[in-house]
Amino acid sequence: MTPIGPFIHWIAVVMILAVTGAALASEQPGQLQKTRDLAADARLAADGRMPIMLLVSQEHCPFCTQIKQEILNPMVLSGDYQGRLVMREMFIDAGESLRDFQGNDVDGSSFALRYSVTLTPTLLFLDPQGRQLTEKMVGIQTPEMYFLYVDASIKEAVAAMRKEG
Repeated sequence: MTPIGPFIHWIAVVMILAVTGAALASEQPGQLQKTRDLAADARLAADGRMPIMLLVSQEHCPFCTQIKQEILNPMVLSGDYQGRLVMREMFIDAGESLRDFQGNDVDGSSFALRYSVTLTPTLLFLDPQGRQLTEKMVGIQTPEMYFLYVDASIKEAVAAMRKEG
């Protein structure tokens, strides 16, 4: 047996583990959840009288990954926003679809265009009917201040929800 055989086997095992690990990581507790059903998320938000923070993302967007790793996943993990906010991520890549607030199946990019989202990452702060509560946050202009801007937008969205009710 040549040394190449075991090497190819090892590469195959590593690739399989990487793919399954990435799939499992996207569904782990303590991380931002991907949404496929905004109507269900809206019911959850309405029951708790909470706004929805929706990250509009793309699979190969380095700034989307940065926001999730450095800001949003730690926010989810902290538990500080539980019961105050429904936090979700949606993708606009080709082939990505979801159920919108009215229960209709739409592709992600068409849904994002309803909110004039053309760049990722974009954060939307929505009520359970899908109406914007605050200005959307587009991109990362100042990474070191980004958390403070997100937190301020969350507070504004929560206050707007209280006014609606």
